[in-house]
Amino acid sequence: MATVDPRLNSVVAHMPGVKQAVREELDERAARVQAVVDAHIFSGDLARSLTVRTNRVDSTVSIEDPMIHAINWGHRSRNGRWVNGIYVIEAGL
Repeated sequence: MATVDPRLNSVVAHMPGVKQAVREELDERAARVQAVVDAHIFSGDLARSLTVRTNRVDSTVSIEDPMIHAINWGHRSRNGRWVNGIYVIEAGL
């Protein structure tokens, strides 16, 4: 009967080629997100909240602006007019 090493996921994740591929994918996604954020300069808060983190085997692009939901998907302004979203989250997918 065949068995799978329970450490296989970790072994593969730490392979140099896999780590490099993950980093390249992150760089591409981060660049797309950054382009959308750069085009949306209102107060600068959104741009300041963008972080890219790379660990030993994992990477993340984070947006920590508390208004990200309204910025991303749209919202009503104070005067009641609809403001379209910029869909920055989708740019990173």
